[in-house]
Order: sequence, then C-alpha cells, then structure tokens
Amino acid sequence: MLELKNVSYSYTSYRLFGTRTKQVLRHINLRMQSHQSLAIMGQSGCGKSTLAKIACGLLHPSKDENGARGVVEYNSALLKLKNIETRRDFYRQVQILFQDCIGSLNPYYSCLENCLESLQYLSHLSKEESIARLKALARDLALPEDIFSRQVGSISGGEAQRICLIRALCVEPKLLILDENTSGLDYELSLAVVEYLKQWQKRTGASILLITHDEEVARRLCDDVRVMSAQGELES
Repeated sequence: MLELKNVSYSYTSYRLFGTRTKQVLRHINLRMQSHQSLAIMGQSGCGKSTLAKIACGLLHPSKDENGARGVVEYNSALLKLKNIETRRDFYRQVQILFQDCIGSLNPYYSCLENCLESLQYLSHLSKEESIARLKALARDLALPEDIFSRQVGSISGGEAQRICLIRALCVEPKLLILDENTSGLDYELSLAVVEYLKQWQKRTGASILLITHDEEVARRLCDDVRVMSAQGELES
C-alpha cells in the first residue's frame, strides 16, 4: 500500500551569517499493508510528525549524508502529487489528522462549512448526502447536535479533534494517518474514540498509521508498534 524506502529528512534554518541543517530522519524503511494498524512511538522532537508529513506527500525526502534520496511509493508507484487530479485521487485514499486540530480548521467557517469544503473537493456525494453522513459520524463520536452550526472559535479542543476526525472519515479513506490525535482528549473520551476507530477499521478494512507517545493508546488501537529513536531512526 504505502512504502517509505531509505527516507531521510533534514530541516534547514536560515541565519544572518549562514544556514544550519539538522537531520531529523535517518534511513527510514516502512511498509504499510492493507488492513494494518501500526503505531510509531517516540519522544517529542524525534521526527515522528515529519515522518507522517512525508508519508502523505506534504514533505519530500531530503538527501542523506551520502547524497542519496529515499522515495515514497503508494500502491507500488512513486508518489508524485504533481497536479490537482493526482492530489485529489491520493487524498481520497489517504487522510492525515494533525495534532493542532484547531489550526487545521478555518476560523471563519462553521464546523459544517469546514467539513463540506473538503468533501466537495474529494467526494462525489451531494450536499444532502454529505450532511447526512457527517451527522451520523457526529452521533457516533458523541458530539452535540448543534456542533455543525457553531463557529470554530466556540468549540473545545476535544470537539475540534473529533470534527477533524469526522472530516477525514467522511471521505472513507483507505489509509488514515493520526498525529497525536487523542492527546487533547480526557481519558474516557480518548478510549471511546480509540474503540470507535477499531470498529471503523474492522468495518471498512482501512489501514491506520498512528503517531503517538502514549503507549496505552498505541497498544489498544494498533496491532504493531515501532519505536523511533531520538536520532530519527526507526527501530525494527
């Protein structure tokens, strides 16, 4: 399904008297299979979120210390999001939820408008069908009935996380990438969301890639767990 081959990544910061480069990922090899649930665990700053962004095409691999550049493949083909059609096709199948869910939502839109915007771009549903699907997901995730009429600024962080989850699930992706998405929820709600995702995966056959530092969430949601070191290396 999704495979990263020998992927490294470096951030470059520009300063008054030159630049500074910091390598955060080193020779990552990762394969996601269909119907798989995999957690990547590691301490803050080790490169987990960078890995998630590379996996969904938002960042591109850097050259490593030997000048070689790793690749990302999806369905055995090199991932190239070169135009609107290839991006639309890919993001219909792969969705990512970032840790900063409030920042992922347009503050000038209602929660409904935030969800419908992506659905109009990625799905073939009518507006009425989209709203019906969104409301069903909201009920499943214990959100209040009036949530879609509210502005982003009036909802809590936990509600924002579930709105972003609804927005992603409504597209019915084949791969869902979660970047610390239960960290802002209270304990009971976090467990409820994890259980819902397990049932969703069982029902749809989708794959889940979870980025987290919470071992309990990782063990509850995922069949496999891998650890990323502080040096940005993924342990087998």
